[in-house]
Amino acid sequence: MGMSSAPPVHTVAAFYRLLAIEGAVLLGVAMIVYLVMRFWRTHGEGFRQEFGLEPRGASSSGSLYDVDPAQARARTLAVWSLGSLWIVDGLLQAQPALGTQFFTSVIQPVMAGQPKWVNDAFLSVTQLVFTSRPLWFDSLTVWIQILLGVGILAGPRRFIGRLTLRLSIVWSFVVWAFGEGFGQVLSGGSWLMGSPGSVLVYAALAFILLAKGETWRQGRVKHRMQWWMAGWFGASALLQALPSAGYWSAHALSQMEMSMAQIPQPHAMAAPLYAFAHALSHGGPWWNALFVAIPLALALGWFIAPESRTIQVATSVVLLAVWWLGQDFGVIGGTGTDPNTALPLFLMTLVHHLLPRDGSSPWRRLRAPRSTSA
Repeated sequence: MGMSSAPPVHTVAAFYRLLAIEGAVLLGVAMIVYLVMRFWRTHGEGFRQEFGLEPRGASSSGSLYDVDPAQARARTLAVWSLGSLWIVDGLLQAQPALGTQFFTSVIQPVMAGQPKWVNDAFLSVTQLVFTSRPLWFDSLTVWIQILLGVGILAGPRRFIGRLTLRLSIVWSFVVWAFGEGFGQVLSGGSWLMGSPGSVLVYAALAFILLAKGETWRQGRVKHRMQWWMAGWFGASALLQALPSAGYWSAHALSQMEMSMAQIPQPHAMAAPLYAFAHALSHGGPWWNALFVAIPLALALGWFIAPESRTIQVATSVVLLAVWWLGQDFGVIGGTGTDPNTALPLFLMTLVHHLLPRDGSSPWRRLRAPRSTSA
């Protein structure tokens, strides 16, 4: 997406003044909630006794969300990854251009090529919202995403962390439908550019973090991640291979890459993109065959041998290369709303790598005979 003309100075000033006012209100509310909670922790038992309410005994068995040290590092990485991603998304939403040009810079390109029912039922709602009160709704989006990130950093052992994780799943699907047009899977989206959508990875990480400690200890969280990664790369290969997407034509990929290279950015960052666009202009169908084969191979790898170091390294290298050459790090140009899909997928790969090895894979678990009860 290209960078449109900068908004007027007075509009930018009004946008940040609104953000500051809202931030001050939220800080005040947070302080009040904190003081009430602190007071209740100190004097709550006395109040319950005064009104004849028996205090709940503290559980000696600990929280249902406690995990063993073997899984703790992986879950901590997942918490910090998801929380930080939401905070970054909120800060990106506060860029000056998005205060007044969110619809024209972000939503309008997403609407191109979508089925009529998607535009009518979902993206037209976003158009109405962000053209009627653009500053107000953009600032609201900023604070929703920052607060989601901060709440998630509290971790799943705390009630506020679990509540925020659940709210983040709801918000992820709102963004996926109303902001990303279902990841553009219905309009020829490419995994190289971020389809089926980064917020789906956010939602997957949230579901992982809501798993109870027993689920982590039994290895079921790891198994779910393996299925997720295999399915994601399989879907990516399918999206890239669909004739209706148009990527088998001679110049479709090079034109897509060239449009990204033309986004305002330092020459050192744009030069590799121009070079890659030039390379894609020669033998476009062969390049697309490669871009179908790569995710297909990764899907098979995650299905057959997800704990293999080769698969882990190959996945990381591919995702980082795509984040650079296919997605331009997601935040370039002043209108990027998130770091795009490759980065959260890379972080999920690291989370999986930190979990204890059990030698299993989706393929082995499917082939294993089911135990029968006596």
